Amino acid sequence: MTDVGPHRNPIDPVVGRTAFEWDAVIAGLPIVADPWPPSGPLVLVAPHPDDELLAAGATLAAASDAGTEVRVVAVTDGEMSHPHLDDAGRRHLVDRRLAETAAAYTEAGIVADRHRLSLPDGDTTNHADRLVEGLLSVLGGAATCLAPWEADGHPDHDACGWAALEACAVLGVPVFSFPVWSWNWDDPGNPATPFDRAFRFPLSDRPDGAAWMARKRAGLAAYTSQILVEDGHRPVLPTGFLAHFTRSDEVFLRS
Repeated sequence: MTDVGPHRNPIDPVVGRTAFEWDAVIAGLPIVADPWPPSGPLVLVAPHPDDELLAAGATLAAASDAGTEVRVVAVTDGEMSHPHLDDAGRRHLVDRRLAETAAAYTEAGIVADRHRLSLPDGDTTNHADRLVEGLLSVLGGAATCLAPWEADGHPDHDACGWAALEACAVLGVPVFSFPVWSWNWDDPGNPATPFDRAFRFPLSDRPDGAAWMARKRAGLAAYTSQILVEDGHRPVLPTGFLAHFTRSDEVFLRS
């Protein structure tokens, strides 16, 4: 993982960067020149339930509207998002997060085949072979893969990013990476994120862009276990962190 210094926990959204700190950086990125969303079949690698909506919800909504085949590889079930839970509580949380994801897809108007690998949440790194094998089984015939940036800062995200690059290299599938946690820990003044190969998908430039963003917001609102206070504990994804993903641009990195 990229060194972020002793003062900043890369996956603690309470102490991270705010969305407005990135405004100038994102505004300076080139607008995607390729047809976007990419033609299908389109595969997205999601380390946890909700990552696909956070990073690419508008892209997936647009792809669905275009009739593109979308496959989502759900790498973990997100059972460790509330670490204070006991085993029974985590089993219930899995069921809840699956239901939230189904509701999120409905609210966002995303039609996708979701393939669960159910690898251990927080321990994906130690199951790299199973992860690559699972990706290869879903990527067959794909035209494009969207996956986390391999240095995003969360171990599951990093493992998914590297596994996607490995699997797609075998199959010759182009990969576009997306940042999630790096918006939180990276320095806008001297970013480690390789923005020299980044582009933005500006929803304001598309006739349906406002509708896609509204659908993305509605989908994110379905993840109540993540965005609301639970049992006296702060939200996993507080409002300030979510603001990184409800701006009018989605950002991707060419591999």
